[in-house]
Amino acid sequence: MLTDVLTQLAQVLQLPQQWHAVFLLGCNMLLAIAVVTVCFLLSRAWLRPVLAQVLDKLDGRLTDETARERRKLASHMAHLVPALVLQAVSPLLFNQAEHFAVVLGIIVWLYLYLFIGLAISAAITLIAKGYAYLAPNPTIPYQGISQLLKLLTFIVFSILIISTALDRSPTLLLSGLGALTAVLLLVFKDAILGFVASIQIAVNNMVNVGDWIEMPKYGADGDVLEIALTTVKVRNWDNTITTIPTYALISDSFKNWRGMQQSGGRRIKRAINIDIGTIRFIKADELEQLQQRRRLQTFFQQQDVLDLLASDDVTNIALFRFYVQWVLRRHEKINQQMTLMVRQLQSTEVGLPVEIYCFSADKNWLNYEAIQADIFDKLFAILPVFDLAAFQRISSRQELPAKH
Repeated sequence: MLTDVLTQLAQVLQLPQQWHAVFLLGCNMLLAIAVVTVCFLLSRAWLRPVLAQVLDKLDGRLTDETARERRKLASHMAHLVPALVLQAVSPLLFNQAEHFAVVLGIIVWLYLYLFIGLAISAAITLIAKGYAYLAPNPTIPYQGISQLLKLLTFIVFSILIISTALDRSPTLLLSGLGALTAVLLLVFKDAILGFVASIQIAVNNMVNVGDWIEMPKYGADGDVLEIALTTVKVRNWDNTITTIPTYALISDSFKNWRGMQQSGGRRIKRAINIDIGTIRFIKADELEQLQQRRRLQTFFQQQDVLDLLASDDVTNIALFRFYVQWVLRRHEKINQQMTLMVRQLQSTEVGLPVEIYCFSADKNWLNYEAIQADIFDKLFAILPVFDLAAFQRISSRQELPAKH
């Protein structure tokens, strides 16, 4: 019917007979373009609110956070509707131009394959983005899995597009790819290793997004931002970004501070090197003077200290160790439920190390450093009270001992 109407219109316009076929083809093409445009605009306008409503039912945050991904998915899906409509009406519009209809059918199929692949890839991205907000600290390597799925989608639809353009069966291309297995393994080596590593990382719960990891070989020391198929992004404490191969987390060693973050405290492990020449026994009159000091009166009332003073050979270093342990036991920002001790290490050429081993209850980096500094400030200041001195190499500003 449409062909008859257009033929009559050509006659009314008094077009030459040889131009009738061109006129019909041109009118049909304009009509096809109009139908395709209307279908595209209507489908995109309808799909966007539908996707937004579905995501809003899952989680209200996803509607705003995935706006860009939703627009991209709706746009790709909107391209499919007019292509399917054109594929359905092309036999009716171009029944007088069989060769053109065949070529147009191939072009439409290529178009469909392209945007089906893009739509699937956009849907995978949307799901991964939504999962990232629903599970901020995931145990599943969704980034690696999503990238692998998008890679497989790209390969499958590339084969379909090439086979359609060449008018050959996809099985022929697949058989050719089988002969190039070694080349494919070489090309996709990083992707394959990364996928295997992602599975091992997820199964063993080795690293999660948000973990603080330290990997000196790659200059990484900070929080994990993303675990992808081939790379892991780490934001260092100086705000630089370090990219590590995913497989390196399996093949190389690294330190994960998650255990500290999940525990009740952050370890303080630092020593004061005591000058061995200042270590000596304390006389009875010196003990009486120490007990009269306001700062030490409560300390000398402790049972452990009383037991120590009951012996005849009290040293200033022993008394200092008991004092440090007493200070730590009374410190409100030290976790008293975790290991707490003050110990001597092997003496060296730089003195006798007296090490503090305890855990700060506050794990925040700034607060942790402040707590640690406050403790050692006071300990260095109290050393002369016990007639002790920290070892320090002679500097150019100190007077050298006189030669005899």
